[in-house]
Order: sequence, then structure tokens, then C-alpha cells
Amino acid sequence: MNERGSLGRGERVHLRHPSLRDAAEFGERVLASRALHGRWVAPPASREDFAAYVRRSRRDELEALLVCRNEDDAIAGVFNLSQVVRGPLNGAYLGYYAFKPFAGRGYMKEGLGLVVRHAFGELQLHRIEVNVQPENVRSTQLVRSYGFRLEGHSPRYLKLRGRWREHQRWAITTEVVPGMPTPALATSGPVALREVSSANWREVAAVRAARSQARWVASIADYLALCRYGGTWNPVAIEADGSVVGFMMWGRDPDDLSYWLGGLVVDRAQQRKGYGKAAVEAAIGLLRSKPACDGIALSYRADNVVAARLYASLGFAETGETEGDEVVARLAVSTRRRA
Repeated sequence: MNERGSLGRGERVHLRHPSLRDAAEFGERVLASRALHGRWVAPPASREDFAAYVRRSRRDELEALLVCRNEDDAIAGVFNLSQVVRGPLNGAYLGYYAFKPFAGRGYMKEGLGLVVRHAFGELQLHRIEVNVQPENVRSTQLVRSYGFRLEGHSPRYLKLRGRWREHQRWAITTEVVPGMPTPALATSGPVALREVSSANWREVAAVRAARSQARWVASIADYLALCRYGGTWNPVAIEADGSVVGFMMWGRDPDDLSYWLGGLVVDRAQQRKGYGKAAVEAAIGLLRSKPACDGIALSYRADNVVAARLYASLGFAETGETEGDEVVARLAVSTRRRA
């Protein structure tokens, strides 16, 4: 893992891997920072411990990163991505500490941004977890400032300096990072479906239906509120060529457990390009992979001829059911087609 190229450079700091050549400077920084580190961390202090740390960092389960000033390559702090686990979890635990005389100057905040982008970009991780003692206010402020979310408390989580310490559990996943696209939920032709996240929600909220379609669809703000508070629907951004071109949502009926599509809106400036049909095709593929999906339902106003034709062309058939003032159409999904 440590035989990699550029690890990221910001305005004031850059990241690099530690080497045995850093032993003297690293030891001096640790000695000068004992009061700063207190009971929070216990970095390798001796040459032997540092050498063992460098050796461990050459294994796949540990990505050790030094935060160094651009102007002189001085070591300002350390970030460690440890217990790197691939597979379904695809995540790691993050630990860090600053060194005197560089603490409190913003180097670690800039470094954290570089580390997260390195983890989600170069290393292609999905999740990073940080465990912080509640009393460590600076550390808590650091992770909160970058978008880590508080997930819970862990009593007697970690033994530090002879005592089991309570920790708060903070985490960030790749879709939270600005400029870091979330993995596509499904694709079809020119279209990709992605989760609505902090990275794209403003583009999603800016989607506007054509004036002639306003009587058939709600505003995107209404749909997003329904997804957030209604407890059934999940919002999806429709993208083409890296830009949001529309919105749709899917849900599972809590009564009969059937899967539904709804809220399809293609922005007025992006219509007549086949994005609507491609988005529905992608959504069918997405829902077909869900547990116990034997069919997909949707509804539309009877006078919405364009929608009726679109859905009919994809195999949806009206059933005689109604949902409020809308007719219901369903698409059968066979086990053979899902396989």
C-alpha cells in the first residue's frame, strides 16, 4: 500500500509516507509534544518503536501519512488509516495527532481534507471512522468541521495509558465529500442514477419541470421533503455527462411490500434527449435487484398521455387500480429476468 505516488498537496501542507530517514525529526517532535498529547495519544517515541511503525505501515492494513509543511517539509502531524478492511465494509479507522510547534495553525485541518480525499480517491475506500474521547474538544471540532457525523458513544472503548476510555464514534462516507461523486446506483444509456447527497442536492433542487407538466408533478422541494420525512420514499438524482438533469424517487409500500417509482422530473432544459426513458430503464434495473421484487408499480394522471406512452413502451400495464386521482400501472419482474 505504501508504494504509491503523489498523496496530495494543499496550499500549505502535503502528505507523504514515513521512512526510517524521519526517525530523528519524528522523535524530536514527539518529545516536544508530550504535554500536547497528554492522555489522548501515545505515538512511537523511541527509534525502535518508530522503525516498527514504519514496518507496519508497509502492510496493506495500515496507511501511515505524515502532514508536512510545503515550505520546508517539516513534519507537522500524523494521520493513520488503520485496520483497512476491503470487501463489503471497505473502510478504515482514522487516528491522528499534531506536533508542536505546529498545532493550532490549521495544518491538521488542511491535512485532514487531503487524507479524506486520498482515502476515497487513491485508496477507493467507502467509509472512515474516527473514535474521539469526548473531552478532546479540539479533535471533536476538527472532525465535525470536515463533515464527519456523530454516530454514537462507546463506553470503555480503548485502553490508553492504563485506563479504559469512553469514546465518541464519528464517521464519514464518500458521498459526503464535495467533488467526490457517489457510486452510480444504476445506469442505462447516457444516464446514471445516484443518491441525493450533500454533494449534489443543490443541483437536484434546481431541477424544474416544463410549464406544461407542472400540473402533473410536484416541486422538487416537495418531493425531497416527502423523502426526508415521509418514511417511504428514497430520492435519486438523474445524471448525464456528469451533471444533474432530473429527479426521481423509489419506495417500498409498507402494506404490501411492493416497489414503486415516482416523482420523475427531467429538467425543462434537458428534455427530448431520451433521459426520462433511460432513467426509468435504470430504475427498473435497480429495483429488480432488490429483495423479493416481483413487480414494480407507478402511477400517473389519466390525462398525462406522454407519461402513459413512455411507461407502456417499457412494459408497464394499467391494472384498473387507482392511487388518489391517478391510475396505477405495473411491470411484472420475473425471477429469470432478475438472475
